[in-house]
Parts: sequence; structure tokens; C-alpha cells
Amino acid sequence: MTIWEQGPLYPDTGKKIVEFPYSIRPGPSDSMIVIEGFDVQPDANGNFIDNGIYQEDELNAIHTFAVMRMTIDLFDNLLEKTINWSWQQSRRHSPVTVRITNNDINARYLRDQQCIELDYYGPPGSRIYNCRCTDFVVHETAHAILDSLRPAWENGDIETEGAAEAFCDLAAMFWILSQPDLCEKVIIETGGNLEQDNMLSLFGVGHGFEENPMKCVRNAFNQNIYDKNAWSPYDFSTVLTGFLYDLLILLFHEKKVIIGEGTALWEAGRHWMKVIVKAYQYAPPGNVSLTHITSFITRAINSERIRDLLDKRGL
Repeated sequence: MTIWEQGPLYPDTGKKIVEFPYSIRPGPSDSMIVIEGFDVQPDANGNFIDNGIYQEDELNAIHTFAVMRMTIDLFDNLLEKTINWSWQQSRRHSPVTVRITNNDINARYLRDQQCIELDYYGPPGSRIYNCRCTDFVVHETAHAILDSLRPAWENGDIETEGAAEAFCDLAAMFWILSQPDLCEKVIIETGGNLEQDNMLSLFGVGHGFEENPMKCVRNAFNQNIYDKNAWSPYDFSTVLTGFLYDLLILLFHEKKVIIGEGTALWEAGRHWMKVIVKAYQYAPPGNVSLTHITSFITRAINSERIRDLLDKRGL
């Protein structure tokens, strides 16, 4: 299946072909995902590849399905179990419905409608499609995954909302780190110095509300400090993603002394992802604080420098 590596708005990235070890139904669809309003058929070889036969909106559906399916497979592996949507406890075979709509300028997961909405906006010929942004697709899929793990968090307090938003932004980073070719691209882009804005740290490049084409929605490479009286969930989420990005840099530096930088990032990322997912698995089912997440991580990763990273964030 053909996907955007990051989306058409991120410079110096393009499309690539990904393979799945199982067949994909027309739509594209499977037992977990249905793209509403589409019935895209595979090509003569049984594939969904951008070879000139598909219309632009059909390629949007193919990309969206593939990125969601990759995200589900990634978390199946990290969780060491098969994900079921929160509503599948009673309706086992009910998939999440994906709507690519012209309703607004956002992207959202709606549990009560069992759907993910990815808006597009702007005049014909210069429309912005949120479904083409890999970060957005992964983020909203992660909301559905987290909802299956911690359903009570949907009605949690503002810090719990922040922890949830951090999980979903981190999922977009997981998606990159799980692919060795994208790890290599991060190393090429940064010259091996992750302490700068880059594909891995930036979320939603080109979708920020400024004229700057590199304006992102959020950035894990930040200096944000914890404030228990913060008024937005994202004030909490960016503190946590900032701390965890700093931690990834620390792990990367330890690895690259032994192996090449691209492999070091991939290896460091594997360990980093597993610890974070475990921290969320063992977090309280009700309201959660950032320290619930960070306390597990400090116990799981033996490094004297973690305390310094936490102090930097006021955690």
C-alpha cells in the first residue's frame, strides 16, 4: 500500500510502499477499520499501490487505512496483546469508522459515534487534508487505542487529558521510530544531533496556524515546565513529551557509542517505546498525574541523569 512518509507538507519526504503479512479487503477495510464512503478495489496484482489507476481521494483512503493499520499492529506488538476497541467488549466485530470530511479544520476521535473524523478544508486545488498528515492519523488512532486501555480517562480531569494527549503525540513518534528507514532520515536531517527541531520532534508540520510552512502544531523539543494550575491539557502534555524526548536523546547517545546512529536511534526507540507503553498500562484507571507516568519510567530505566531531566521540567 502507498503511504505518505509524513505528509505532503513536510519537506524532503515523499511516499513509500508498505506491505502487510495478511490480505486487505476492498475499501480498503478489515475487521478493525472501515473508511466511510469508499470502496477502493485492489489493482490487478491485489495491491493498493499508487500506480496511476487511483484518484486522489482514493489514495487518501489507502494512505489513511494503511497508517492506521500500521499503528494498530505497532501497539499490538508493544502491548503484547491484540487491541479491541472499547465498544468491542459487547460488539466484538464492530470496526472504527473513519470519515474524511469537509466539516471543519480539525481531526478527532468520537467514542460515542465509534469513529475518527479527519477534516479537509480550503478551496479546490489548494485544500489541506488532515488525513494525509501521518501524525494526525496516528494520533487519532492512538486515542481509540488508549480509550480501549483506559476508558475512564475520557472523562478525567485536565491533567489526565494532558497525559492522554501526550500518549497520542508520542504514538506519532513511535510510528517513526518503528521504521528503520525513517530513523535514518531523522539522522540525515539532524546530522545525528536530535537537540533541534526535526521530523521526530515536530507534530503536524504545515498544519500550524501561521504562514510559516514549517509551523507545527506541537513540538517535543521544548523547554516547558510543569504547572499544576495550567489551564490547557496541552500545557501538561508538552511537559511530558518534552521530558520523554529528552530521555530518548539520552538513550540514543548511550547507544550510538556502540553502533551506527540510525541503528542506535531505532534500538533506543524500541526500549523507550516499551517502557512508556508499560507506564501507561500500569497507570491508574481513573484520574492520573504526570508523576504516575514518570515514576514508572524512572524505576524502569536505570540512569542517574533522569532525575536531572525531571528537575528541568519541575516534575
